[in-house]
Amino acid sequence: MHKPVRSQKKQTSNLDGTIRIAANIQKSIATGRSNYVEMRAASTIVAHNIRVRINSIKSLMGGCKYLELSTIFSIMSSGYEFTLTPNGILKRNDLEDLISIDSDIALLLIAIEDALKINGQARFDDELAHLKELLSKRKRLIEFLKA
Repeated sequence: MHKPVRSQKKQTSNLDGTIRIAANIQKSIATGRSNYVEMRAASTIVAHNIRVRINSIKSLMGGCKYLELSTIFSIMSSGYEFTLTPNGILKRNDLEDLISIDSDIALLLIAIEDALKINGQARFDDELAHLKELLSKRKRLIEFLKA
């Protein structure tokens, strides 16, 4: 049985949205200013991309390990909008820290997925421990930014 094919138009629009958000963040970093709508869109696209990555891992792994990964959804749902002051000035260092943590999380998920593709019974307890550490670091940063 074959996999259902996603429409080319849907894939293109997701890519266009990601490119647009990346361009907005680059512009915001360069100018030091942004707005809530742009940063909320960045949070949404990051959460969506992580959700897609985790769902692709779900098909490769067992249920109990997936439950550990599913906790990521609530932690990744927001964050970028908190890197703004009320008057729209960007907290550049905090934004860079958040981007760094999120990219580490994404790379770790890719490594887990690749290991599972090579060997369906692969052990990745170390990766899960590192992932939990990154998620707690992200959670602490978001709580700091909210305060």
